[in-house]
Formats: sequence, C-alpha cells, structure tokens
Amino acid sequence: MKKYFALILNLSLIHFLLGLDINIVSVTLPSIASHFGIAGNVASRVVWVYLLVLTCFLLAFGRLGDIKGYKKIYFSGIVVFIFGTTLCYFAPDFNLLVFFRIIQALGSAVLFALTPAIIAAGIPEGMRGKVYGINYSFTALGGIIGRAASGFIIESFGWNSVFILSVPIGLITLFITYKHLDEYRPEKGNQKFDAPGTVLVFSGLFCFLFAVNNGGEFGWLSFRILALLSSAFALLTAFIIRQLKIENPLFNLRILRNRDISLSVLSFIFVYIITNGMIYITPFFLQWVGGYPKKETGLLMAVPSLLQFFSGYLSGHLSDKFHSKIICTVGSVLIALSLLTYTLINSATNIYFLILILSFYGFAIGFFIPSNTNKIMTSAPAEQKGIVSSFMTTSVRLGSAFGVVFFGAVFAYFVPQTNPVLADVPDGIILDGFRYTFLFGSVAAALGFVTVLLTDKKNRGNV
Repeated sequence: MKKYFALILNLSLIHFLLGLDINIVSVTLPSIASHFGIAGNVASRVVWVYLLVLTCFLLAFGRLGDIKGYKKIYFSGIVVFIFGTTLCYFAPDFNLLVFFRIIQALGSAVLFALTPAIIAAGIPEGMRGKVYGINYSFTALGGIIGRAASGFIIESFGWNSVFILSVPIGLITLFITYKHLDEYRPEKGNQKFDAPGTVLVFSGLFCFLFAVNNGGEFGWLSFRILALLSSAFALLTAFIIRQLKIENPLFNLRILRNRDISLSVLSFIFVYIITNGMIYITPFFLQWVGGYPKKETGLLMAVPSLLQFFSGYLSGHLSDKFHSKIICTVGSVLIALSLLTYTLINSATNIYFLILILSFYGFAIGFFIPSNTNKIMTSAPAEQKGIVSSFMTTSVRLGSAFGVVFFGAVFAYFVPQTNPVLADVPDGIILDGFRYTFLFGSVAAALGFVTVLLTDKKNRGNV
C-alpha cells in the first residue's frame, strides 16, 4: 500500500475536491441570486449547466486518455479546473460566471472520466476495490464538509470564496500528478480520435439533458422539449451507427457484449436515479412531514453522507476479498430495504429513529457503489479502460438527471400541487405522496438487484 501512497493520496484529494465543489456551489445558489439580483431558478444554471457540460464531454476525454496517455490528459484537466475555478472567483457578472463554470466543467470531466481508469491501470487487482472505496469515501467527505461549512464560509468571506477554496487543493494535486503519476498509455499504434463522433454524442447528450432539465418548466409536450428530444434521438442514433462502422470508434459498442460491463452500468443508472432523486425529495420530506426547519434539515441531510464515508471504504475492501457480485447484491437489497423504511416516517417520528433510517440509507448507497465500480473496471479490456471509465461515469450522470425528474413526477402525480407550499393539500395526502415516491425508489432498487443477479459470478477483485 505504501508503494502506491502518492497515487492514492492524489486521486483521493481529487475526489474530495469534486465532491466539495458540487455540494458547496449548490448551497451557494441563494447567495449568488441575491448578489446578482436574479431569480433562484436562473441562479441554478450555475449548477445544471456545469453538470450538463461535464456529462457531455466524459466519453471524449476517456477516449483521449486511452490514446494520448492518462497522465498528460489528467494533468491538463487539473490545470483547466484550477483556471476555471479561479475565474469563477473573479466573475464580474452572472453570465460570465456561468461561462467560467463551463471551463471548470471541462476540467472536471477529465477528472471524473479518468480516475477509475488510472486506478485500474496503476493499482494491482487485489487492492483496487479498497482504493475505489477510499475515493468514494473522500467524495462523500467533500460533500459533508461542503454542506456543513458553506454557511460559515459565505457569511465570513462572501459567496465567491467557495470557489477560491478549491484552488490550493487543486495545486497540490497538480504537483503530485506531475511528480508521482506514472504515464499509463495502454494503446499502441496509430490510433485516431473520432472527432465527428464526439460532436454527435456531445450534441445528442446536450439536447437530451437540456430537455430533461427543463421539461418541467417548458412543459414535457411543448414543441421546444419535443424538438430537443427528437434531435437527441436522431443524433445519438447517428452516433451509434458511426461507431459500428468506423475502424477507430470513440466508443467501441461491442464492449457492451460483456455482461459485467453492460448490466453493471445499467444497475448504476438505477442506483443513481435513487441517489439523486432522494437528494431532491428528502429535504421537502423532512420539512413538510417532519416539520424540521431549514437549519436542522441541512444537518439531517449530512447524516447519509457521513455513513457513505464509512460504508464506501468497507465495500471496496470487501470487493477485494470476495466476489464483487456478492457485495453488489447485498448493497442493492439494502438500498431497497432502506427506501421501504422511509415509509415508516410520519410527523410523530422520533428524531433518533429518523437518524437511524437516514443512516441505513446512506450506508446502503455507500456499500453498493465502490464494489460495482470495481466490478466494471476489472471487466474492462486493458486498452479501453479510459473509455469504459468515462462510459460508466456518463451513465451515472444520466441516472442522476433522471432521478430528479422521476421522483418529482411520481410525487406530483399523487399530490396535486396548487402552490409551492401545498397549503391547501391535506397532510395525509402529502404523506401518502412521499410514501408512494419512496416505493417507486424501492422498485428502481429492485431492478438494480435484478441486473446485478444477471452479471457473471466469476468476477472477483483479486483474481
């Protein structure tokens, strides 16, 4: 383990940085809206535009890593991230802030795309699960600190200080990457980068995710949304056809014949539908059903992240000792059961029982993700770990986008919303709406469980 300390430390700091950035900026939105004199939904562009650009470029950067070498591309990603982050700190107006977040997102896309591939290339198989677990734990830690410290940082140093906070950590990772990261370049020969394919998949994902993020505002059957979805379908279809025909595709779709990769990625989509859906719906649940004020709600929301920090490491460690399929199976069952326990909560629920339920859910999510990551990356061909890593991360982001939409749609179906605070809706109907939403989450977890069962049993971290 000592031999790989610098690599593990570097990747852990990167994951901490990414977890910190996503969470702390989200909490800063009210302050950004107030500073620039804009509405809250306009301020949210700082988050969703960042995530949109990040998701659309993942495949391209994963493929570039396989062709050009992971160190060179990874180093460039850190530089771009630091540059974009610094510009965000000095942003004189809101439009420039959004533009600088796009630059930041390009750097983040590199880091998200290549981190699993670097672990798979640089860490022996018997240790990979543990390292994936450590990285996931540091992501959760970044989220915990981001949520907990955001209020103090904003009040003490201003809203833009949340950006400059990331720069020193970024510089440390830049130095470690330059000095200690080996150059992993698995592909040999004259490999070409598929630029037209990149344009097609970027455009298709952009149209799709833009429609998903704005369908509620514009109307799902509006001309604008239907046009975007139709364009996404046409562009992604053209991308698939091109990938099957050319000699050096951006993404070799034949990789998906490997059940461990295709089905495990599908299980990730189901789990991240749940993860992001719960992040969206739980604060409303705690305030509207539990009656907790915003301050206490924020603290309670940190409980699942805290348990993910511990269970993530445990899951990764166990996936090195046992078949990853076993750990993933247990994790998916725990996720389904944890969502069912949410249906037991009402306005009279004791806070200690509530914390126990939140802890159970956080432990379950953290227990699944590192082991499933290990399973996917162990199954990936050595020369294509970068693109498999980025495909996995792209799928995670797509699942996250679906989560808010699906959970919100289920709740809205059972609870007709005539105003933001549901003043005219009986408490019993609101509670039932949340319960049906959590049951929907349990169904998604059950589907994830089925996909895990269909994977190969032979995959084991130390084989």
